[in-house]
Order: sequence, then structure tokens, then C-alpha cells
Amino acid sequence: MSFEKLGLTVNDPVWDCHFHILDSAAPVAATASLPNETATTDQYKQVAKRYGLTHGVVVQPSMYGINNDVTLRALKDLGGNYRAVGVIAPDSDVTVLQQFDQLGMRGVRFNQVQVGATQTQDMPRIAELIQDLGWHIQLHISADALEALLPMLQDLPTRLVLDHIGRCPFDAPDSLRTLLGLYESEHVWIKLSGPYHQRDDTLSFQHNLALAKKLIAIDPSRLVWGSDWPHVTEQPKPPFEELTRFMEEAADDETTLRKIVSLNATQLYA
Repeated sequence: MSFEKLGLTVNDPVWDCHFHILDSAAPVAATASLPNETATTDQYKQVAKRYGLTHGVVVQPSMYGINNDVTLRALKDLGGNYRAVGVIAPDSDVTVLQQFDQLGMRGVRFNQVQVGATQTQDMPRIAELIQDLGWHIQLHISADALEALLPMLQDLPTRLVLDHIGRCPFDAPDSLRTLLGLYESEHVWIKLSGPYHQRDDTLSFQHNLALAKKLIAIDPSRLVWGSDWPHVTEQPKPPFEELTRFMEEAADDETTLRKIVSLNATQLYA
């Protein structure tokens, strides 16, 4: 199933807001916990063409730490329709960040699931560094851990984008309540990506499908979609059609779908 067939106009950009480019020859950080595979821009371009994806966001994987070379090379190869989310140190040089901005970087990722490369206590300092650039903080964390961070997350002076539908465990009402409450904050966005990360007891996507519908009911204008290609944590890899179908079922109508896979992302990654 291609998003080209889901009610978008010919002029609408179609965004994949979360995918990774990997190079098995690149050095990995000492904290790396996932295998360093190879997933090239040429391979991704084939996926994008097949599914009608015209724009996208390369997300720095945790295995490379604060070395953004692979991600930045991917940006150059993919061209002007693509943006990136990187990983930086709290003492980063503003001049370097301005150069990254010119190349297309638009956010800084904190990964607290594959831990080690980033620390949540650095978020306020990073937010200060990137605020004038208009970048956002992207946070990959289990919803179970949000409660302790709420005061800091609610006070961030930048947008906050939560990865993978907020990583809310199945049958965890307190975590769900915390996640939905945080999403009520107008600076908080969520990626409707990686529905396979938090499956229910039937191993289906139904838990995350119900959550996505709840988020859409609160505000569909702060949601974006991403494929999470090449699905580094998954064996076997999920069929790409399942991920586009998930988004179609969650959106339920063409107007909402257009917001999530096109208009919202254009605003967030301008």
C-alpha cells in the first residue's frame, strides 16, 4: 500500500519522519547495544519510491553516539527534501550547530531505551543551545519513565517530540494517563512510528492503534508518521505495508491522514 493511494494531492509532500541510515564500517560508540548493520541511502531511496515517500528525516542511531558523520553524509546524498535529527554534547560549539542547521539538522535526540549515549539531565542545556535555531528535542523513552521527568519536560523552551507512539506498555493505565497528559502540552509532539515496539498480549498492533486514535482525538496537528526503517531491533523485519496500513487505520479519514503524513511534518521540519 502506497500513501499515493490514500487521498493525498499530487502536490502534497509525503514524509517519513523516522528512519536510519547505517554503515557497518563506521566506528560505534562504547555504549552501543545494537548491531551496526549497513542500510544505505540507495536502499532507502528504493523504499521511498515504492511507497510514494517524497520527504524524510534521518534519525541518528544510538550506536554512533555523538558522531553524526553517517547521518550527515546521508543528508547530502538524499538531497534537499530531507532533514536530520542528530545527537550532540551539552558543550557543543554553536558555530558547529549552525553548520549542521545549514545541512538540514532540525533536532537533537535523547535515547533512553538504548541507553548510554545521552543523559536526560542534559536536556535543559541542550534546549538552550538549540532554541535559537528552532530545533526540537526528540526523546525515545518508555512511558513508564515519564512521570519522574514531567517538570523538566513541561518546562522545555523547545518543542518535544516523543518517539514511537510514546513507548507506552500494554495494560499500563498509569503510564497511559501520564503520556496523554503530557501530550496535552502544546509544545509536545508524538511520532506514530514503530507500532511493533509495544505490542499487546496478542502480539498485534492493536494496543498502539488504540493509543494512536486517542492521540488523534486530542490533537491531530502535532502528530507525524515514521517508518523506523530498517527496523534495527526487529527480527524478522515487519512488512512495510503493515506500517502504512497502521497509519491509514489510525487516521481513519483522508483529512487527518494528510495532516499526519504531510502538513504537520512540513511545519515541524521546515
